[in-house]
Amino acid sequence: MASLALTLFDGGGLAPPVTLKEVALIDWKQVLHRGIDRNNLPKDAQILNYQPSVWEQFRLLILAGLSVIVAQAMSIAAIVFQNRRNRRLEDTVSTQRLELAHMSRRSQVSQLSGTLAHELTQPLTSILANAEAGRKIAGSSDPDLKELGEIFDDIVADNRRAANVIAELRSMMRKGTVSVDEIDLNEAVRSTVALVNAEMVARRTQIAMTLSAEPLPVKANMVQLQQVLLNLILNASDAMAELSPKQRKVEIATRLDDNGARQLTVSDAGPGIAPEQMTEVFKPFVSTKENGLGLGLAICRSLVEARGGKLVFDGGVTRGARAIVTLPPG
Repeated sequence: MASLALTLFDGGGLAPPVTLKEVALIDWKQVLHRGIDRNNLPKDAQILNYQPSVWEQFRLLILAGLSVIVAQAMSIAAIVFQNRRNRRLEDTVSTQRLELAHMSRRSQVSQLSGTLAHELTQPLTSILANAEAGRKIAGSSDPDLKELGEIFDDIVADNRRAANVIAELRSMMRKGTVSVDEIDLNEAVRSTVALVNAEMVARRTQIAMTLSAEPLPVKANMVQLQQVLLNLILNASDAMAELSPKQRKVEIATRLDDNGARQLTVSDAGPGIAPEQMTEVFKPFVSTKENGLGLGLAICRSLVEARGGKLVFDGGVTRGARAIVTLPPG
């Protein structure tokens, strides 16, 4: 104080007074304990013992994590949407395949209408002739019962033959869901050849079968398998239309390949298929026939692939064409 007084007496000046700003000190624990709203605290207050929240400490990490979760959720939603869309497309393709297969079968039945009529007329005519002969024998004074029994057996056999033809026709024309069963590939060949035999006789074309000695079970639909084989047989016959009847021969064979798959081949002696056309013939509306629609082989390949198999033409044959159908074991 004396020093300051002497300075004043000597004419010296004093430094301006220093004004200190008061700052409120607030204990954060007491704020939480008393339930005070943080918005009511002075803005310039100094808060002691403050513990930041998890959001304040890790806000950037939380935002990054939420972004990743949102991105994953959007990706999952997109995948689910795509799967549903693919499933709808598969259902649509399956329905279209069935529609085209049904149209193809109707076309094939139309081609075979004459032979089917013949197949029905023949047993019906035989039934009528046997019935008339049996009536005459029964009306005689001393009927031959043994001969009557043979006549009745013939009538039953012819009736079953006609019934089988009608059943095959109805199954070919049936439309709806497709059942998959375990069937013998050899039996499918035999039944199809029996169905088309009269047509081949009319076309003066031979059919030779070389079937596996053991059964070849496959998981397939009998009608669709018959449709594929019927289409291949008719195509082979059409390819040999310009040959003499002695040269027209369709060879059908079944075997078990080295991998355990079932293999069916249909060969002809026609002009064959050019190498550049081996894959083109399976495309829709591509046909080597003058009046063909180009749907038969496309539908056949679709039906075979639906059962996990393959349908191709052998590029190694030196004469004619050979179609190869490969199916997995049943």
